[in-house]
Amino acid sequence: MTKIIVQNITAHGSAVDFKDIVSANHAKQWLDSHGIVKANKNSIDEDVTIPASKSAFTAGTIKVSTGKTVTINGVWRIL
Repeated sequence: MTKIIVQNITAHGSAVDFKDIVSANHAKQWLDSHGIVKANKNSIDEDVTIPASKSAFTAGTIKVSTGKTVTINGVWRIL
């Protein structure tokens, strides 16, 4: 399970500004300070299922680690 913790945020009506680095499982999610350049790992190290009711995407070359499975019931786009 991915855990995202954000401690320093500011709300402006329906918008939210993140003041700290946003990370998932200790991996920085954006490489720039404005949230334009998104980062992701290049390997999947866990079993993943994309439900029929969901669409998902991954950017860049991706490898599924030995012994791990990606089950696609919905849509998965690799950009």
